[in-house]
Amino acid sequence: MKLNNKLSSLLILIGLIFIGCDDVLDKDELAAISNEQVWDDENLAEGFLNEIYDRGLSGWSNGASGLSDDAQGANSVMYGEVNSSSKNSYGGTYGAIKNINLLLANVGTGALPEDFQNSLIAQSLFFRAKHYFSLVSTYGGVPLVLELNDLNDELEIPRNKTSECINQIIIDLDKAITGLPSSYDDAGSDYGRITKGAAMAFKAKVLLFYASEQFDPSQSEGRWQAAYEAVSTAKTYLEGQGKGLYPDYAELWFDESDSNSEAIIIRRYTTDKTHSRDVGVRPFVTGTSGESWDKPSIGIAEAYPMKDGKAIDDATSSYSYDTTVFWENRDPRFNANIARNGALFSLNDPAPQTTSDLVWTFVESQIEAGADERISPSALLCKKAVDGSIAGGGDTYNGTTDWIEMRFAEVLLFFAESANEIGKTSEAYDALIKIRTRAGIEAGTGFYGLKEGMDKDEMRTAIMLERRLELVFEGKRSSDLRRRRMYSTLNGTHRKGYVIERTAAFDALDPSDEVLDDRKALENGVLDGSIDLSDPTVYNTYFTTVLTSLERDGNTLVDGISIDYQDKYYFFDLPQGALNSNPKLVQTEGWGGTFDPLQ
Repeated sequence: MKLNNKLSSLLILIGLIFIGCDDVLDKDELAAISNEQVWDDENLAEGFLNEIYDRGLSGWSNGASGLSDDAQGANSVMYGEVNSSSKNSYGGTYGAIKNINLLLANVGTGALPEDFQNSLIAQSLFFRAKHYFSLVSTYGGVPLVLELNDLNDELEIPRNKTSECINQIIIDLDKAITGLPSSYDDAGSDYGRITKGAAMAFKAKVLLFYASEQFDPSQSEGRWQAAYEAVSTAKTYLEGQGKGLYPDYAELWFDESDSNSEAIIIRRYTTDKTHSRDVGVRPFVTGTSGESWDKPSIGIAEAYPMKDGKAIDDATSSYSYDTTVFWENRDPRFNANIARNGALFSLNDPAPQTTSDLVWTFVESQIEAGADERISPSALLCKKAVDGSIAGGGDTYNGTTDWIEMRFAEVLLFFAESANEIGKTSEAYDALIKIRTRAGIEAGTGFYGLKEGMDKDEMRTAIMLERRLELVFEGKRSSDLRRRRMYSTLNGTHRKGYVIERTAAFDALDPSDEVLDDRKALENGVLDGSIDLSDPTVYNTYFTTVLTSLERDGNTLVDGISIDYQDKYYFFDLPQGALNSNPKLVQTEGWGGTFDPLQ
């Protein structure tokens, strides 16, 4: 079977991957490379696989926090305003699946060594499973296309049941697990390739999601046992391979080596392949597009416990929560993930944006023309995984920090969740305690602030909270709200933030009339210890703080539109274009069709 036109377009991309590789550049022009040549040449075949990786690995989850209670996000999903065909990832995903099927159909037709063929097959099967899981999580059951079709023909096959799709995903993952290595020979260039442990962890995720309320609202199918067994197997195997919690919670993102014990599924970024995530969460600087996403809400700020692991309103805590200096004596992850007015947050931004290692979020703090409108609407900033060394204010403001799609902490949380659902609550305690120990929470009586003797429902709430705290700004909260059908708990509510303004005492810090001069004087006092902003009386001397709504049409006076997530969003509608091209497709229930995504 010759599919040279499709191969030609893909191999142009493959050529870009191999710029600098003489043995590839010396070959015939890429647009003329035949099917046979690809499967006879390890470099070209690996280039084909690299394209599969590029389309199969997720990137930084920009904007996902805005689909939850953790950050501002005036998204139509949050307000119940979604139009038909809003989730149009259908066709592109099938295009990626076709490429995988092309490899599976052709990899054995050439002269590639058998062990190399098997490696390509195992990695490709993992990504086929990953693509189908993305489709099923979005739409429910979809057509299973497992063989290479004529790429010029439209698919005309019906939707498979959701259960059939999940079964096939597990079949692909089991085959991938059998064929994948525990590690690769070249820890440098092969870092980020899918390993046996990564595939096992992803299989655990699939089964855990399938056991959750999105796919089983009545929780009557008994799927949690399979999830627990898969997670236990993955956890044990990964630990045997040296995986575990990275010692430093805040720094785990910046160890981009094979020795990072926490990283399991990774997308690599380099100076030649960058992302915009850093610029999107850092403070606005003229010439960049900062303050675009992950603008923390008061809700996530208040969700973090005190240093002893007790909630901020728990009277038994050893620490008192102060609404003015709310950052004091908190779970260390709070200050690792969230920056507030006057926080230490070292950024390589030009003056007058930055004149010290302190960051400011009060009105008019950013000085530059037009910047005031770009101050975080909550007066809080995301710090997680931000590389402050990147120079701000220019076209080169691009991030290279790797995205860790799955890390060992999430495997532990999967383990806790599945264990609790089958009655093994003591095992759930063990996993949460490990995470809280690494976070730096005080041990107390040995439960690190967790309530002793929790029942299943209480432990479930504790686990979902721990996921929210540990994995904040990683796109997990919106996923959890959806898979466990928890959006209803947010309906009718409003996300809140702060508006911070300077006082007359602030304006008197320097004789000049310039806000910048007063700000510098305050910075000097904070840094030399003469001004203690951790004292609420001192803080209130220089700033006033009021609550504001983060919702559309909201402000300090009115809440604006409330969250109104619709039940039908747990499975979205197939795009109209897909229905038009495939007459055998049936639209989803709730969207004008009869297809039941729960079957």
